[in-house]
Amino acid sequence: MESHKEMMRFYLCESLRKLMLRQLFEKITIKQICDQAGVIRATFYNYFEDKYDCLNTIVRLDFERILKNSTSHDSAEIVRDILATIDENREFYRVAYSVVGQNSFEDMVRMNLARSLTEYFVDHRRPAVIEQYTNEFLGRYYAESLAFHIREYVFRKENTKDTHEVARNILELLSVSLTDLLD
Repeated sequence: MESHKEMMRFYLCESLRKLMLRQLFEKITIKQICDQAGVIRATFYNYFEDKYDCLNTIVRLDFERILKNSTSHDSAEIVRDILATIDENREFYRVAYSVVGQNSFEDMVRMNLARSLTEYFVDHRRPAVIEQYTNEFLGRYYAESLAFHIREYVFRKENTKDTHEVARNILELLSVSLTDLLD
C-alpha cells in the first residue's frame, strides 16, 4: 500500500514538473496537475496542501534519492550526483527558480538540502570530527553553500565544464578557509 502512495505522489510531482516546462508556475492550477496525472482533484489533496507543497516535494525527492542511493561516502561523488540530477532537469530548475517570494524555490532547495544532508550526517558522520557542531548545524551550513552553487550551475551560460570538474571546484572552495585566502 505504501508503494502505491509513493507512486501517486511521484506521478503528481512529475505532472507538475512537466507543466512547469510549458507554462508559468503561477498560472498552473491543481486541476491541470490532476488532469496531467489522470486523477481527480481530491486525490491531489490526499498528498499535498497546495502546488507549492508539491513543488517542494519534487526538490525533496530529488535530493533524498541522491543521498539514499549513494553507495560511496565520497563527497565528490555526492556533489557530482547532485549536479547530474540538476543537469538532467536543468530546464525545470531554470523555470522553477522564477518562483520567488514567501514560498521561493531557492528556499525550497536550501531547506531540502539541509534536511537531506542532516539525515545523511546522522547516518554517516565520522565520530569525533568537529564535535562542537551538530548534524543539523552542519547540514544547514553545507546546504547554504551547495544551494548557491546549484543556482550558479543551473544558470551558467557556458556548459563547457562537466559535472566532475564543477564538483571538484565546489569541493575545493569548501575546503579552503578564510585564513587560507588572506595575507
